[in-house]
Amino acid sequence: MAGLFVIAAPRAAQANGAFPDSVGILLPLDRPLEIHLATNFGVISSEDAGKTWSWSCEQPLSSLANLYQMGAPPLDRIFALSSNGLIFSDDGTCGWTQSRPTPDTALLTDFFPDPSDPNHVLAIILPNTADLEAEGIYGSTDGGANFGDALFKAPLDGGMTGIEIARSDPHIAYAAMYERPGVHPRIVKSSDGGTTWGTPIDVEPSLGQNSFRIIAIDPTNPQKLYLRVQEALLESLAISDDGGMTFKKPVTFPIMMGAFARLASGTILSAGFKYDDKGAMTAIGYRSTDGGATFTAWDNIPSFRALAERDGVLYGSADNFKDGFALGTSTDEGLTWKPLMNFSQVSSIKSCVQMACAASCASQVKQKLWSSAVCSPSKGGCSVSRPWDKSRTGGVAFVATAVYLLGVRARRRRRRRSGAALDSSPTAG
Repeated sequence: MAGLFVIAAPRAAQANGAFPDSVGILLPLDRPLEIHLATNFGVISSEDAGKTWSWSCEQPLSSLANLYQMGAPPLDRIFALSSNGLIFSDDGTCGWTQSRPTPDTALLTDFFPDPSDPNHVLAIILPNTADLEAEGIYGSTDGGANFGDALFKAPLDGGMTGIEIARSDPHIAYAAMYERPGVHPRIVKSSDGGTTWGTPIDVEPSLGQNSFRIIAIDPTNPQKLYLRVQEALLESLAISDDGGMTFKKPVTFPIMMGAFARLASGTILSAGFKYDDKGAMTAIGYRSTDGGATFTAWDNIPSFRALAERDGVLYGSADNFKDGFALGTSTDEGLTWKPLMNFSQVSSIKSCVQMACAASCASQVKQKLWSSAVCSPSKGGCSVSRPWDKSRTGGVAFVATAVYLLGVRARRRRRRRSGAALDSSPTAG
């Protein structure tokens, strides 16, 4: 994952109950003209390096989709976690297929496609069986369509919060977990691509009794980990140089982290939010040019939701209404930014979703996502006129991951026997 990191919190508003906002950036390495901006109302795409943009609206399977990721080339399968569980698309989000964990009623809460093998996916799954079972790590060898037996099981009174595979060495994988009572953070590591897993590493001495998630594994050093640590009302960036044995926390955000990137040059960027003198939430950032040993202020930045880099160009998704652009680019490692796309530049609904256009997409347009739309499947698709109702203002809006995970918790509680410990795993990040 090329520095892609988003944080979730529910919000009220338009097509799916949230103000229009960006979620993440997908940049296929083998398709240099292709850009996908995942949003909380579908996916906006360009196939000509940002000259024109089209929209693939939310479909039944992709409702409330978030945590978008792209698998390895040449398939470049796009994955997301929706209210229907893990879904994937092989045609640029024109259509979606639902993954089938084992058993079919299981709850898949996190996943990571192997960056070197388009058929290999690791996931965290909570089986929904008659017997009480713990969350575990499961593998897929058919691109996430199906999953086999558990490769690792968390303690019954604990849980798992995230998993990732190293880009520079796909044999190395890490998973975040915790043990109860209380919140006792642990990291478990695999050195054979997820087939077997070692003894969980106690990281409580470094992280405290706090929940955490894996942001990224360094793209050149599989022993270097970046974490998001949730500490009461604060969130910290934690870094390990020894395979998760110890961590330091060089950066803390007064409210929350919003985006992270480790650039090809080695520069590390971390963005988040703080309160200003008037009590409003404003953007704050830090940058490191020495591998995370020290950080300096990254000033005057947009309200980033995600960051991603390709071929020396840094892409950032921002607040479309507050910052004036939904997606921007930088060629000087984030010091200056050039707007690439505003929601108002979306000029069409993808012709490949023309059947959905007459129903789902048109319905979303009528909810004032756009001012008006012309949907004519027989003529090759849909176009939107007077794009985007700019009278809407969106503060810091985020994706609906929390909605899905609250459902996970509710279903788990229903399965717990009376008096059993409840799940306390953190919301996705």
